[in-house]
Amino acid sequence: MIKRVLALLFLILLQLSAKQYDSNIIDIEAKLFVKIALLESSIQKSDNTLLRIYIVAKQIDNSAAMQFKNAIQADYPDMLLNKKIVVKAVHFQDAVKQKPDAIIVLEHTEQKLREIAKWANENKIVSFAYDPAYLEYGVLVSLYFGKTTQPYLNKKIIQEYGFVFDPYLIQLSKFKE
Repeated sequence: MIKRVLALLFLILLQLSAKQYDSNIIDIEAKLFVKIALLESSIQKSDNTLLRIYIVAKQIDNSAAMQFKNAIQADYPDMLLNKKIVVKAVHFQDAVKQKPDAIIVLEHTEQKLREIAKWANENKIVSFAYDPAYLEYGVLVSLYFGKTTQPYLNKKIIQEYGFVFDPYLIQLSKFKE
């Protein structure tokens, strides 16, 4: 009996420590992140007919990762700008082995966010954050939701690693310095 109570308590605490994701935000980000990725020069000019987007999540956030994956697949079941969108929900170690074109980063510790962002930037992988605060750790792109929805770009990372985005996106975006 005590084991059951402890197991139940553990599960409740685990759920309380999980980040809460807004399904409306996930749906909007799923639509826009794909289009923003295609506005990056190296992805745009690549001969590869696939756009590989990985959602990098911890085990506890698998349901949010799957929601992102399903939303992207529903929005882009066919080709977009001559590229087939391939989406996977993975742990960071698996993303490192396969080198996608873009990643969507869900909640991680500050140290892990810095590690993920550094790896992505050094490998010219466009990184998106569910939470705009993650730009502080080196993630490249996020969205701001206010009166309007607006892309946030990490200016320091763009300059340091040589990412080149379409001028239209640059005009629309706000920059995190």
